[in-house]
Amino acid sequence: MSDSYSNVNPCHMCMPMGSVLAFRGLESCMPIFHGSQGCSTYMRLYLAHHFREPVDIASSALSEKGAVYGGSANLKKGLKNLIHGYKPKAIGVATTCLAETIGDDVGQIIREFQQEEPLARGLPIIHVATPSYRGSHEEGYANALQAIVQQTVADLPPRDRLNRSKLYRRRSNSSSLNLILGTAVSPADVRYLKSMLRAWGLELDVTILPDISETFDAPLSPGLSMMPEGGTPLADVARMGLSRQTITLGGRFQESSAGAYLEERFGVPNTVLPLSIGLENSDRFVSEVERATDMALPREYELERGRLLDTMVDVHKYLAEVRAAIFGDTEMAIGLAKLLCEVGAVPAIVATGSKSPGFIEAVRSISPGSKALAGVDFSDIQAEVKKSEIEILIGTSNGRQISKAERIPLVRVGLPCSDRVGAGRQLTIGYEGAGRLLDTLANTLMEGDSRR
Repeated sequence: MSDSYSNVNPCHMCMPMGSVLAFRGLESCMPIFHGSQGCSTYMRLYLAHHFREPVDIASSALSEKGAVYGGSANLKKGLKNLIHGYKPKAIGVATTCLAETIGDDVGQIIREFQQEEPLARGLPIIHVATPSYRGSHEEGYANALQAIVQQTVADLPPRDRLNRSKLYRRRSNSSSLNLILGTAVSPADVRYLKSMLRAWGLELDVTILPDISETFDAPLSPGLSMMPEGGTPLADVARMGLSRQTITLGGRFQESSAGAYLEERFGVPNTVLPLSIGLENSDRFVSEVERATDMALPREYELERGRLLDTMVDVHKYLAEVRAAIFGDTEMAIGLAKLLCEVGAVPAIVATGSKSPGFIEAVRSISPGSKALAGVDFSDIQAEVKKSEIEILIGTSNGRQISKAERIPLVRVGLPCSDRVGAGRQLTIGYEGAGRLLDTLANTLMEGDSRR
């Protein structure tokens, strides 16, 4: 990990931003930041530029007075205005650096508000601590997912021997699965997973958390809707403790884990898999679903897998031994590195802004010769690129300055992508996503060769 105490052009985003990606995956859930107005304004714009969709984030608008005397009144007023203006089915409260630094007891403030405000009684208000000095957007996302499960899943009777026996009998007769997206993916990725599960005949038996397939990529409608449709129904989340099994895709490098909580508290077995990027990782997900359901992969996806193999043969002569620098979220970067290794390319640099020793070990297990960087910024990445004979960059649009300075093509993958359209429709997971990525990488290199 980087030993620098400075951060020049960071390779990660603020912790509360990750919470928005989780909260917006719940049905009619409105996020609110307990902090200064600028935090919500900045992140609204940041996410709107990426998804090309309006992203509303409320704010308690803490001022100097609130910072000195406490922000209870600000948060209560913000929650009341939010309920009257949006009429949400749930609210997600994320703290910012200011609220955490002054030590506001957000849970207690919410309990008082629900007693004082009639419209708030019975309304789920989920709170999570997300100060940016404690982590990146990846930690914020993971913390929010765990908070959703902890504060929404219906509690069970004390787990004495009799109750535990009854619970296990109910679970053995259950066909339901939990699919937790431990790493933020695109709406297109979630739609792909839902389509695959539908073809499997499992759509009604799987709870996907969070489901951003429509909330961050809604179809154009003639009317004005204050809240986007879609998202995981809260009733489905409440039943996750009774599912047969949880499959968690990604999120291996964050301390918080919704799947681990379900396993510890309710005994739901949790299988953690890498993000399904590339052939092997997609096969692992398919095998796990087959094992959990005793149902074979649908024929259409067997054909899709075959097309991916054909694509890998087609692009091998263009990508073999090509040296790449990859940067972005931990799971995304590792998945991309794995995909490159599968076609004979060289992930010479694999970097993330999150501070995770586990990330470095995972990169080395995939590609021992790669330079693994964790907790770095783009100045660190550029310094490595300069001395590594890199031929292509793969990562977020924030790497465009390196691309321009070093004259190396950049293939934009992941969040943020603020200088191109279609980020919400970018498919990276599964057999089809891997094929699209390989086509894009090969075509980018071929275009560069034609310009020389």
